[in-house]
Amino acid sequence: MLKALTPLLALVMASPALAQDAATTAIVMFDSVCLTCHEGECSGRMALRTERGSEGLAGHVAGYVGRQDEVMVSRLKGLMSQLKTECRLPPPPVALPADGIWDGASLAPLTLADRQRLFVPLGPLNPGTHSTSLRQDEPQRLRLQVVADSFDIVFDQDSTVGPTGTRIHWQVEEPGQYFLRIIGRRPVGTLRISP
Repeated sequence: MLKALTPLLALVMASPALAQDAATTAIVMFDSVCLTCHEGECSGRMALRTERGSEGLAGHVAGYVGRQDEVMVSRLKGLMSQLKTECRLPPPPVALPADGIWDGASLAPLTLADRQRLFVPLGPLNPGTHSTSLRQDEPQRLRLQVVADSFDIVFDQDSTVGPTGTRIHWQVEEPGQYFLRIIGRRPVGTLRISP
C-alpha cells in the first residue's frame, strides 16, 4: 500500500513547486513575447477581447509561442487583464541572486522552453548610469533590451556575447524596477550575467 502511495505523495508535495514554475513560465512568456505587441494596452485603453473564445485565444498564443495548454492560455489572459489595470510589467516571482550573478541554474526558470528568450529581473535601479556583463561559451548575436516596469525600453541593441564577455551600459532617468529581455535567433547557450 505504501509503495502505491509514494508516487502520489511525491506529486502532491511537488505541486506547489510545479504551480510556481508554471506561474514563472507564464510571466516570462508574457514579458518576453506578448508585451512586444501588447505593451500599449494598459489602463484599459483597449478592451480585453472577451468575445474571443478559448480556442481562438489558444490559436493566437500558438502563433507566437507554440501550442500551450489551457492553464497557460488562461494565465496569459489573466496577465493581460492585470496589465490593463496595473499598467506595470509583472515581475517573475524569483529572488535576485545575493551576489548579483545569474548563472545557468538561476536563469533556467527565466528561460522559455525554446531557449531563445529570457526575461531577467535587474532589481530596483535609481537614476544614473548602470551596466552589466554577459558571457557564454559559444559566441552568439543576441538582442538585449533593458526595460523599465513602466514599459520604457532604455537600452535596445544587438550584441555578440561570447567567452570574452560583453558589457552593456544604459542610463536610468526614473527610479523603478528594471529587467533584461534577451532574444536569440537560435537557442541561447549557458549564459552568465554579472554586475
